[in-house]
Amino acid sequence: MPTAAEIQASIAAAFDTYMAELRQCAAIWEKKPEGSPDGEAAWCAREVAEHIASAGPFFGAGIAAAIGVPGPAPARITLESVETAVAETLRTHGLLMEVVAQVTDEHVGREVDHPRLGKNTVGGFLGIVAYHLNDHAQQLKSLRG
Repeated sequence: MPTAAEIQASIAAAFDTYMAELRQCAAIWEKKPEGSPDGEAAWCAREVAEHIASAGPFFGAGIAAAIGVPGPAPARITLESVETAVAETLRTHGLLMEVVAQVTDEHVGREVDHPRLGKNTVGGFLGIVAYHLNDHAQQLKSLRG
């Protein structure tokens, strides 16, 4: 099982990848993918950005509850432009990372049952955060073609 520091580093790297893609999305802000995808695959860059900006407090609240520390309040975020998306995503990711910084190696293997994400460990949920950021970075890259 990875250490808390290794997991924190993987989230930081995934966030950097996501932000690099987000910063390039002005020309495709409202562009929908070609074909007829369903669900998240049908999102434009703005919808992806709103989802990721909202995900920081969502994951932060869940992880905080699992390790017994105060966390951010989840909120649905609406974004008007890439510039506001970058600023707001930096802010909300900071809320998440304030919680993630409090995760210790002892927390990583702790089992939790999240109402939306199911049963996993704290480390497993942190792994989902990194995967989630990388997955949506790839989605933005694909939209840019």
